[in-house]
Amino acid sequence: MSTPPNSPGERPAPVDRDRSGEASYTSDGGAEPPKRGGSLLWLLLLVALLLLGWWWFTQRSVGDAVPEPLPEATAEQPATTAASEATVAEEARKKAAAARDKPRKAEKPATPRITEARPIASRNPRPEYPREALRRGQSGHVLLRVDVAADGTTSNVDFVQRSGSAELDRAAMNAVRKWQFSPARRNGKAVASRVNVPVDFVLPPD
Repeated sequence: MSTPPNSPGERPAPVDRDRSGEASYTSDGGAEPPKRGGSLLWLLLLVALLLLGWWWFTQRSVGDAVPEPLPEATAEQPATTAASEATVAEEARKKAAAARDKPRKAEKPATPRITEARPIASRNPRPEYPREALRRGQSGHVLLRVDVAADGTTSNVDFVQRSGSAELDRAAMNAVRKWQFSPARRNGKAVASRVNVPVDFVLPPD
């Protein structure tokens, strides 16, 4: 059934309005059915589908991605280093044990430097020739063993060899007992010692 045309001078009744508030009309004066709202709805639906497809694709890509395996750490080098250190330590231990067990050569003690005691000539007068032995024409050789202290004094005097004259022997012992000696020294240190002291009695020429 057709719609009767509008009367002259009458404005057709609006059927729908767009967003601007203006009514839409057809070319023959009839109302144009709404189209813009439906297109917008389909556009939003299409965008939603695209977003959903993009999200699904990204999740699948993340799930399917297989991480590359990390290179396995090789334990061969540390093991080799540890074995080398153990070998070096074992060799050092064996050398130390061999050096400890090896008999040491007996070290020769250092020969001490010793100087003998000597009478100090400038402080010791010669034994006096006994008058009786001189009158009798007696001469002789007396050998005395003298113990010299570290300070150079005599501590004991004894006969090693007598002259055959009691006067000469007595004169020699009495004189040497009063003598002063340069003491013996061991490595530079004064020490007590024993020394033989000869005393000769010679008659003066006529």
